[in-house]
Amino acid sequence: MTNTANAQRGQLGFEVDGDQWVFAFTTNALCAVEEEFDLKDITELEKVLSDSPSLRTIRKLFRIGLTDCHPDMTDMEAGQIMEAVGGLEPSLELIMRAVEQAFPEAAKKGSGGPRSPARKPVPKSGRGTGRSSTSAGARPNTSTQSDTGG
Repeated sequence: MTNTANAQRGQLGFEVDGDQWVFAFTTNALCAVEEEFDLKDITELEKVLSDSPSLRTIRKLFRIGLTDCHPDMTDMEAGQIMEAVGGLEPSLELIMRAVEQAFPEAAKKGSGGPRSPARKPVPKSGRGTGRSSTSAGARPNTSTQSDTGG
């Protein structure tokens, strides 16, 4: 994978000692989080983060956030990068920003954004093109006379 962050895909880029890193909780990363922490579903991630997470938990989340773009990332290397970005607080902040990128609807409490679903078009009133619609000039036949060719 590339080391260039793509904000449209929820990726956060940062630099440490001249090295570029890309951090994101993509679908594969979120599946890894579920497996690593034995979660029944990803909604339990909030519980993992809110219950005073241990340093090991934060380091695992940090490693998982890096593995999509840096697949050979180890816990030890993730810990070294955490130290280089400033330790626990900046690392946890990066994790939380990535979680917000992964779940923008929850972060914005339902406000519209670039990832919100497209609105359905409002149906036009009047004649359509369906089976039961009439053409522009046609009128329903109200005559009771039959056309006998007379």
